Amino acid sequence: MNQTIQILGKGVALILLLACVLSSIILGRSLQQMRKDQEGILVKGVAEMEIVSDLAMWTSSISIRSLDLAQGYALLGEQTQQALDYLKDQGIEETQIELATISVSTSYKRDARGAQTSEIDHYSLSQRITVESTDVALIKQLSKDASILISLGLGFASYAPDFYFTGLEPLKLDLLEQASANARLRADRLATSTGSRVKGIISASQGVFQITGPHSTETSGGGLYDTSTIDKKVRAVVTMNFKLD
Repeated sequence: MNQTIQILGKGVALILLLACVLSSIILGRSLQQMRKDQEGILVKGVAEMEIVSDLAMWTSSISIRSLDLAQGYALLGEQTQQALDYLKDQGIEETQIELATISVSTSYKRDARGAQTSEIDHYSLSQRITVESTDVALIKQLSKDASILISLGLGFASYAPDFYFTGLEPLKLDLLEQASANARLRADRLATSTGSRVKGIISASQGVFQITGPHSTETSGGGLYDTSTIDKKVRAVVTMNFKLD
């Protein structure tokens, strides 16, 4: 009788041991699968497109010096009008031109020791002119020909124009879609090489947009918007984490 009980006890213990082993195996595989599902395969998708700027902004200024403030205003007004007439002759419309508030500063004479006195030496007056146009080629040419105004005796200074693309927002959506498709393609290729297949998305995040010159390789973690060129390249990047089967 005691021997039978001992045999039964050992049988039950063996069954419990096998059950624990099987449970550990099943649990381990489940955890492994969960970890696999959570980690997945992380890839980046890229999409690029070349665009042409459709808006240009060009800033210039006229600066003069005068011993008399009233005469200075008059001279600045004459030179500004000459510059405006020139721009209009070149095809710029009046509605495309914006004049900023005239800037005036006063310089004082200094004594023999270099200390500033209360006696006025001269006045400096400056008028900023900004032109905005969709004719980007014309703006580029005008900025190059700024020396013509200088040769007329104007105190003219030209700054590099900025070129923009106004249809950027709709374009971003198309690029994100293309970048996502590129990420899926990369994930499929990587999964196939390991004998797996992609079965879903765990997570996705959008990177910054890089807008550079057409042949530039420059990037920035905060994004780029190069306004110095008419022709540009837009680059979009997405990061996606895919489940594997």
